[in-house]
Amino acid sequence: MTDDMNLNTAAEHLKSRIRGWRAEGMRVSDALWAADGRMVEVRIESPSWQIPLTVIQLYESGHARALFLSPADPVEEGRQVPSLDAWSTLLTETVTRAARLRHTQAQLLTKTCTTGWLDWIHGELWLLPEGLLRIRSGFMATLANGSVSAGLKAQEPYRPLTYDPEAVLAAHPTNKLIPFAGIAAGRLHGGLTASGLEVVMTDGTRHKLLWSSLDPARRLLREQLPPVLGARLDH
Repeated sequence: MTDDMNLNTAAEHLKSRIRGWRAEGMRVSDALWAADGRMVEVRIESPSWQIPLTVIQLYESGHARALFLSPADPVEEGRQVPSLDAWSTLLTETVTRAARLRHTQAQLLTKTCTTGWLDWIHGELWLLPEGLLRIRSGFMATLANGSVSAGLKAQEPYRPLTYDPEAVLAAHPTNKLIPFAGIAAGRLHGGLTASGLEVVMTDGTRHKLLWSSLDPARRLLREQLPPVLGARLDH
């Protein structure tokens, strides 16, 4: 930390933010100190959030952690906070992100999803109640998948998923969130080695998703999409 901030000044600033959050209707703890006095934290809940609890911690070293706790795997972020301005920014950004996080039951369709023949990096394709979510996995995951199925069962169970739509789309251009309500037309197709889905959105945007035919994605989508898209889907 710098001369303009130590844990005591950070805690005083936190107390002023706590008063503001409470005035906005959030349920917020007092500034909570660790037993050794080397960390201060605050716990925040809001009836409008889809995640139950957000915890912000600041350590004597200047390292801060934001924990977004949900029934799915918790989301954790960390960064160095060198100044009071940086601490204030972290508090604002954490509360803003907590409001953006979405928690839902989702079904993993495939771990080998790409966005076209020139995209060789695999990603996960999730079936959400309101659409499809594609999240890029990275080079090492692609190598691990190889040219065979990534080990998905014929019927993957629905599971809790917590995600930040804005952060997912900003993380990489090949990440996609495709709402069913925005699909004007779609075509589901299958081949010997690869299957896929092509959609045209109501604004003219086109999306292409491909995956290994060994994965159950095409069969699951043939079951799930027709009731939602009706005549908009060619399958």
